[in-house]
Amino acid sequence: MALTSGSNKQQPQPVIDRIKSTKLGPFVLKISHHFSDGSVYHWTSRAHRKGSGHGAINQTSPTLSQRLLVFRPTFLSWCMAMLFMIGAACFAAPCINEVWPGLISHWLEDVDTINIVFFVGSIFFTSAAYLQLLEVVNADRRAELEAGVTPTNPFTWFSWQPNQIGWLSAFIQLVGTLFFNLNTFDVMLSDLNWLQQDLLIWTPDIIGCVCFLVASGLAVIEECHSFWAWKPRSISWWVVMVNMLGSIAFMVAGVFTLVLPSSQEVLDLYQINLWTLVGAACFFVGAYLTLPEMTQWKRPAMLVRQQAHN
Repeated sequence: MALTSGSNKQQPQPVIDRIKSTKLGPFVLKISHHFSDGSVYHWTSRAHRKGSGHGAINQTSPTLSQRLLVFRPTFLSWCMAMLFMIGAACFAAPCINEVWPGLISHWLEDVDTINIVFFVGSIFFTSAAYLQLLEVVNADRRAELEAGVTPTNPFTWFSWQPNQIGWLSAFIQLVGTLFFNLNTFDVMLSDLNWLQQDLLIWTPDIIGCVCFLVASGLAVIEECHSFWAWKPRSISWWVVMVNMLGSIAFMVAGVFTLVLPSSQEVLDLYQINLWTLVGAACFFVGAYLTLPEMTQWKRPAMLVRQQAHN
């Protein structure tokens, strides 16, 4: 039987026809590589810094238990999530006891103990925020390693990348946690008058809250590729939105922390504890959701092509 001419010829590899990028101001949020065979490879800022779109192809989608119970202590994202969750729990526990007295433990009714728990929680927040920044500055290196390419740059503990929205969000949040460190430490000082309390406690608290709001807003823009988008099927969207709600709640709590000279007391202690509890709960959930986010389907960077929809 004769062979059909050209039956053994290798199919030509598709080439890039055009590249389309989505930007907001100076930030590149998404790059789409359109290939000659009609397929397209999407690169996004958040997926890149989180490691999605790189690594070995998963033959099957993870099961529900694999998505909900993730144990990957060698991953920065996993460690970051754990630290954020512990920090959020430290912020939430004293507030629960203040909103619903005696619900958790009587030892949390001691003011000094409560202040120490808040300070410890702020340290966990700072540690998590630094790991988040560390994840960003080594994103290119991780992508090269997972693609089987020799990294062009060594592992770095810090780099200045303000032109990247993911870096800016992580850096601003880290700065915010440092102000929370100062705020929660100063609360443990005694015999402060109203002005000293406003300068040493309220001011760093408000600055930290503003930093968290800005960082969360940048994270929303990075994920939505605009100021807003409705993407309830995306777990990354839920992460940034829940964290945004947490930042708003922290800001509301911060406003009520102001001490008035007339009363020498904060505006409303109950509202402080209530909104701090809401914010901490949001950050706990947001941190937890980054765990199933880690299990999303991953493909080698050069093979990630989704069929374009007409």
